[in-house]
Amino acid sequence: MKDAHSVGLDHRLLDNLATRAALVNELSPWHPAKFATRLLDSAGEGIVVFDRELRYRIWNRFMEARSGLSADQVIGKISYELFPDLLSQGVVDDLRRALSGERVEGADTRFGSESLGVQGWLSARYEPYIDDDGNIVGVVAHLRDVTERKQTEELAQRRERHLRTIIESASDLVSILDREGRTRYASPSFASVLGLVSSDLIANNPLDRIHPADSARVLDAFRAVVRAPQSPQRVQYRVRHANGGWRVLVSSARNLLDDPSVGGIVVASRDITEWQELQEQLQLSKKIEVVGRLAGGVAHDFNNLLTVIRGNAQMLQETAGFPSALRQELDEIAQAADRAATLTRQLLAFSRQQVLEPQVLDLNAVLGDVWKLLERVAGESVTMEENFSGSLGAVTADPAQIQQVLLNLVVNARDAMPGGGRLFIETSNVVATAEFANAHTPMTPGEYVRLAVRDTGEGMDAETKARAFEPFFTTKVQGRGTGMGLSTVYGVVKQSGGFIWVESEPLRGSTFTIYLPRTRSSAPMGPVPSAAAVENRRGSETILVVEDEELVRSITRRTLERAGYRVLEAVNGHEALLAARALGAELDLVLTDIVMPVMGGRELAAVLNRERPLLSILFMSGYTHEREAHLSPGGGVSHFLHKPFALDELTSRVRLVLDQAAAAV
Repeated sequence: MKDAHSVGLDHRLLDNLATRAALVNELSPWHPAKFATRLLDSAGEGIVVFDRELRYRIWNRFMEARSGLSADQVIGKISYELFPDLLSQGVVDDLRRALSGERVEGADTRFGSESLGVQGWLSARYEPYIDDDGNIVGVVAHLRDVTERKQTEELAQRRERHLRTIIESASDLVSILDREGRTRYASPSFASVLGLVSSDLIANNPLDRIHPADSARVLDAFRAVVRAPQSPQRVQYRVRHANGGWRVLVSSARNLLDDPSVGGIVVASRDITEWQELQEQLQLSKKIEVVGRLAGGVAHDFNNLLTVIRGNAQMLQETAGFPSALRQELDEIAQAADRAATLTRQLLAFSRQQVLEPQVLDLNAVLGDVWKLLERVAGESVTMEENFSGSLGAVTADPAQIQQVLLNLVVNARDAMPGGGRLFIETSNVVATAEFANAHTPMTPGEYVRLAVRDTGEGMDAETKARAFEPFFTTKVQGRGTGMGLSTVYGVVKQSGGFIWVESEPLRGSTFTIYLPRTRSSAPMGPVPSAAAVENRRGSETILVVEDEELVRSITRRTLERAGYRVLEAVNGHEALLAARALGAELDLVLTDIVMPVMGGRELAAVLNRERPLLSILFMSGYTHEREAHLSPGGGVSHFLHKPFALDELTSRVRLVLDQAAAAV
């Protein structure tokens, strides 16, 4: 730079420097004027001197490099006229404060413009420039380039804004706690998830809203994350909603107390209430499926025993000369067998293996038929109210079983209101959208008819509700219920293709909601052909009885022989096939169990149908799903006898099958 650059330096300053170095030659690099100029130009910061009119008097090379303007272009110009788009009012105010004698730490200032082609940030410090007489004649500005720092800060701010946008738009809950557990920050999602706003949370301890049974576990997790910053903690708990209810959250906590940008415990939480309810429903469904299979198997074996007990009791009752002194004991055996048969029907209903005779029904009509009965069952202390849809869709179900469902639900509600109460029964049409079905797994989208039974009784806690549909589970005192009422309801609904849910809380009553698929059919489905009207139950035809249970096989053979039939026995399908081939045309009917070792009744029937298409086959089983399989289109068999059967039912069904075969020839 030319020596002219030093012209802007106050002459008194130069004179002072010259006095101190008078012996230095003007041409020497140690000449005061040259030395001062080089000192200013080599400085690692901007040095600018303003006079009292805020004209530039010094403009060192640092400023030339940052501004793109030389000292000749700047010195003598008024600052805010030369850089009107750079010097904010705040900078001018800082300069005026320095002129009044203050040392001012100025704010960071953006330096540069599109017209200059230079962009950056400067941090300024302003000091009064005082002459030898003590007068303030200007301002010395020390300017440091803080562009890199500002860019780093701006990047961090952008990231923070971006992160805040993500957090504040997320459905998950994010909070920051201090070391004592008080809330410093809470994301807006608290309002939508828990109904809480910032004023409900900030400076408060979230433990105050956590379920008492979970608070100790949550507190332990918080203390652990404070002690061990490197070990995040995860905990599941219940928290109170603003409406008083409880939501289930799972939270992950991380210790960022030592991070200056956070300085707290960051807790990310997710509301899993609906997910947990679905998991509980799934677990309950699996549990009931397992118990149902067990119940079905037990009922099947029990039905075999009941067939023997009821059959022998009936034979003795019909035996001439049976001692009258033993008649009462025999009648009690028969009554106990009948009650046991009712219990097996309930087990089969629960396991969805019950015999159903479905028809197209109007639930409103079914309710109308049994309403008076339901009122008597509920008792005078219970007020029943109805809200039936006027245009209710039709469903396909067994009317007797639907009536049983209603009776069981009303009895359950009555027992839950020992001191009286109100019982509401509602019907309506429902369209289950995909979203609705997903929230009610395993429901599928479609049209349903809804039946709801709601009481104002004692309600159930979570543990009781989870076991409500289990067979033999009851909260009643011993002797006041078998525990099969709700399990029967569950089985009938499931076997009818429907779904059932229960909502209940202690002291808030219970609501059982049933969804049955809506049907478009208008013609009632006919029941399975009945043999009740057959009067002549005797015959002389040849019958092959195929049954692996010896006692059942024996009572069946003796019953048919008493009715005049010629009876042969086989213990499995393979033995029966050999006997049938040996008998040839002499064989008129095969009465076979379905589930047997070696060869079951289904496989036996398939072979016999190919070899002798006109041969009559009558199935018997305690597994009613086998009945449904064989009565389905293409099953090829239309006759089924369900165990345990009465002896007259056996002979009537045999006679009906033989007569139908004879009429078809």
